[in-house]
Amino acid sequence: MSIGRRATDRLLEVPAVYRLWQAPFATAKLRPFLERVDLPSVRRVLDVGCGPGTNAAVFRAQDYVGIDVNPEYIATASRRHRGRFVVGDVADERVLPDERFDCVFANSLMHHLPDDVVRSLLRRMARLAAPDGGVHVLDLVLPERASAARLFARLDRGRFARPLHAWRALFTEHLEERHLELYPLGVPGVPLWWMVYFHGVAR
Repeated sequence: MSIGRRATDRLLEVPAVYRLWQAPFATAKLRPFLERVDLPSVRRVLDVGCGPGTNAAVFRAQDYVGIDVNPEYIATASRRHRGRFVVGDVADERVLPDERFDCVFANSLMHHLPDDVVRSLLRRMARLAAPDGGVHVLDLVLPERASAARLFARLDRGRFARPLHAWRALFTEHLEERHLELYPLGVPGVPLWWMVYFHGVAR
């Protein structure tokens, strides 16, 4: 990894910088989730890899728990948002052992993780969903053809953006697919990123 890339990655670990980077696309990124989920009917939400509270305001009417391995993100989220914030790794069975959630949510987390870690994470997310709850994942897709979106995916600090078929294969190992959607982010007519939205339930 180049020195410049390491410096960029470290900079994005600073909560204020991360929020600024995410701001222009935060609402558009959530569009397919918000179109399909009836939020007023959702009681409890677990936001996996919540960062500095990027999604917390969306769930302000819910019993919200955010979890992240970065203690600086959690400290910032705790100061800025209502809800409960936990430093930890959801894949660890000792974390939130007896809790269940109507909505188990992960936004732009898994393209930072290799396949084996994603499998463990999805397995635990399925277990944390209530019997009538669901798992919802938004993440970065690696286009298979050369394009601006493929270049941006390669430049992302997450090293594991995947083609759509690879995401689907991972998601459906532990979850029954209810919806899968490919959608663009960027400026009108020019996708700068392609994203996947997946909704699944425990098998």
